[in-house]
Amino acid sequence: MKIYLPNYDKNAIGGGWSFIANFRKAMGDAITDNYAESDIFFLPSASMVSRDDVEQARRDGKKIVLRCDNIIRNSRNRNTGMSRMKDFSDWADLVIFQSNFACDLLNQYLHTENYNVILNSVDEKVFCEGNRTYEQHRYYYGKHSSDETKNWEMARIAYQEIAYQEPTATFNLVGRYDTAEYNFDFYNNENFKYWGYVTDPAVMANIYRVSDRFIYTYFNDACSNSVIEALCCGVDIFDPYTMAQTGGTPEILKAYSQHGTDYFKLSRMGDEYRQAMGKL
Repeated sequence: MKIYLPNYDKNAIGGGWSFIANFRKAMGDAITDNYAESDIFFLPSASMVSRDDVEQARRDGKKIVLRCDNIIRNSRNRNTGMSRMKDFSDWADLVIFQSNFACDLLNQYLHTENYNVILNSVDEKVFCEGNRTYEQHRYYYGKHSSDETKNWEMARIAYQEIAYQEPTATFNLVGRYDTAEYNFDFYNNENFKYWGYVTDPAVMANIYRVSDRFIYTYFNDACSNSVIEALCCGVDIFDPYTMAQTGGTPEILKAYSQHGTDYFKLSRMGDEYRQAMGKL
């Protein structure tokens, strides 16, 4: 079995691209960059591939595997996001949903019968407790997109409330913010450290390791890599507005409570993908 991922960009940033980097590591020598020798044409997201490419792969006799993570908003995808997901699902030999939440949400629209649910994993050699320097009152929040569902304002207000009660608290901030030049709208001498837009996983892991609580405000994230990374680095999930009860996050937290960080090793994810694809 040889798997080809179209439009691979090792320098790209974001949840989907993080998944791809982890998937390539998990699948090892099953991945090929030679389209001609591949058996499986793997679509990490319907937003990453054109209809023409998928149609050509079908004509070339490739097995089509589509991974579905969440609703693809048409406003961000030239009004074609969900129609592409539907077409690719209809053409696919196998659909992988990245959580039961994603399956329940999306399969009302896709109506696919040949599917599996496989939660994400992260590189445990990078995202681990390692030489963690645990200190209390070190909070974390990060976002690498302008997606409104990340709810930065919730996190900011939650930390301001914390800072009133915990004067020694510090806030580790990562990502892109329109308010960075205005002190992130903090006004009462709140302590924080802005790490910028971090692209290096090793640097990101170190930031987790100097934090003890992730202020979690993401709404309906289907399978948050950030949550998995944080847990694997020993960071607790702080849920001030019950957003950790939405999306696939309850599934991540349940797996963590039952199996610990071992569940999120790349080998588990790789084995589940191999088993699912091996039936094609």
